Amino acid sequence: MDDSAIERSEILLRLIEKAARFSTRFNVYPYSAAARIVDELYRLAENIPAVEDPSNKHEVIQAELKRRMASEATTLEHYILGRPYDFNTVMAVYGIAGGDVVGLRDWLDNNRAGALASIDRLFESADVESYELGLHLDIPQVRRQAEEFAAVQLQKYHAKLGRLTQGLSNVGEYLRDISAVPTTEGRSYFDPLTSTLAVSFPAFVYQTEDGSMHIRERELVRIYGHEGMGHGLNQVMTKASGLPYFLTKDSQITQATAESLAQFYQRRILEDLKNSPETQRALGINHDFEDIYRESLDVAIVEEYRLRTMQYGISLLADKSLGSPEDPAAIRRRIAILSEVAIDPAFPQSFIEGNRNNFDSRGNLHPYLVSELRYAAQPVQRALDAFAKNGIHYDPNGRNLIDQTMLTGFWTPIGFVQNAQVAAVEGLSLKA
Repeated sequence: MDDSAIERSEILLRLIEKAARFSTRFNVYPYSAAARIVDELYRLAENIPAVEDPSNKHEVIQAELKRRMASEATTLEHYILGRPYDFNTVMAVYGIAGGDVVGLRDWLDNNRAGALASIDRLFESADVESYELGLHLDIPQVRRQAEEFAAVQLQKYHAKLGRLTQGLSNVGEYLRDISAVPTTEGRSYFDPLTSTLAVSFPAFVYQTEDGSMHIRERELVRIYGHEGMGHGLNQVMTKASGLPYFLTKDSQITQATAESLAQFYQRRILEDLKNSPETQRALGINHDFEDIYRESLDVAIVEEYRLRTMQYGISLLADKSLGSPEDPAAIRRRIAILSEVAIDPAFPQSFIEGNRNNFDSRGNLHPYLVSELRYAAQPVQRALDAFAKNGIHYDPNGRNLIDQTMLTGFWTPIGFVQNAQVAAVEGLSLKA
């Protein structure tokens, strides 16, 4: 593969971006132009030689370019032709491995007892003598006070956790390029245009019944790991990487990988903080950290179980072998299966019944619901396994290489793992 293919891919991706901006401004999509883009994407993908098992960085990029162009073509073609999305099409668009969805049931069976035990521990240990009240942000004085309080806390955590990460991995230096601000938005996010981590302060600031304000330390740490280290570092490092254009532009096709990364780093930052009494003292939480850590683990176990229960429910809804979504017997069958693993007895009934109308005339579950399965994808774990197979582990000796590899570029799940496999072999060669 020569550079012309990479150059052509950039031209085509920029045309897709232009079409999206055009649609936003004029409220109509340029369908004829998009059809021509689709033809060129398919043609480019066909002309790139296939590489089944990449053995070096060049081959990894070649394989990913072919994969990415074909996926972009399929996704855009579906949109402009108005084709229905069945379950397999949505899975292919996001690059979700079938095994990640099939494995949900076994995971739930193996972790149900642990989730119930976590709930019991939380009930026995948590201080719930007073309510954690939401913030009345419609009152200017409350909003101003809460935002100022949140800004001080956020800057402290950004500085201390950033310094902690800088001491553990070279990628921590990139956190200096990220600013952190509080936002009233319901969800935290990273803005790549300004390299800003916007943290929803209603998510981590609360009032008690005496009117005083406090922070949920575990939630602030979780958000920082997920949005700041997962999404933020991925964006900043990719922007500075010098990779081909197509690897620096995120899309639907790379979302499953991005979310897997964010989930990994939200867990990782908590472990890093646990191993740093100095950072705990700097944050003023050293005396309470054992309780914070234990509560964080139990909350994470319960939340992950609930998330995977919903994902399993989606797979049951999409499974046509269980019967028509309009058949009362099929509905009861799905509810019964989901009830076998749910920890909330009311959830199976409300979830299955609540989505009865989210099907097209062909019995396909709405693609928006199916797309939620991107959060079930496990490319990061497969990448870590690839490193471990070559004797490189997420420890002081291997962390720099793993972080640098995983946080650089926007990859499809398959390409992400292939890139890790090659990086692991090359890293091993450098050590030798």
